[in-house]
Amino acid sequence: MKNRFREDRRLGPLITVVTTLVQAIARRDRWQIARKSTGPLLRDLLAGRYDDVFTLGVHGELPWLEDVPIAVADDRVALVVGSIPASSESGRISIAAVLVSRDSPRRWLVAALNFDLIADRDFQKLVQFGMFDEGEDLAAIAAHGQLDTEAAAIDWDDPTVVLRSDEKVVWTVADAVAELNDFVQSAWSWLAADRITFGGIYLRARHPELVREYP
Repeated sequence: MKNRFREDRRLGPLITVVTTLVQAIARRDRWQIARKSTGPLLRDLLAGRYDDVFTLGVHGELPWLEDVPIAVADDRVALVVGSIPASSESGRISIAAVLVSRDSPRRWLVAALNFDLIADRDFQKLVQFGMFDEGEDLAAIAAHGQLDTEAAAIDWDDPTVVLRSDEKVVWTVADAVAELNDFVQSAWSWLAADRITFGGIYLRARHPELVREYP
């Protein structure tokens, strides 16, 4: 029997989207949450209602979908079913994720993470008639306010503010801003999403519109 993931190249990325969202919840990364989810789930996640469901391990390990999750998809709706391994404080967490495609199959957003939401009649109507609205998502994100409070707390107007200092280097706000010159502007959205550079942290603070831009 052929590997379904080789026959349909969408399936692997679908699992990646769900994993990225679950890990963002565990890290309390509201920016990634706002980027990867939609509808009632987005609003619940921004409100912190899943913060105690998905958590870091005792040594800071990120949760992940183990083994080989089941994934199926058409051009509008996808389903990912799997589980997250048990930690020392909780049992195995079942994942039943519904993803919806807005604009094209390349852009998938997670609309549900568990069967309780999937079984809701109002949610089923949203999926059936494709009623997940970008404007409503943007309004929920705006109402939440700052998505990255750490980034917002930095004084980005002062180029001399030290962001990192060790024996070999001192990294300032000016360096973070200059770092962006190494990237084309179309890459800024994923720099902000990845948050692995000070330039990306700067973008989160100063360019909130990037949260729903996808290269």
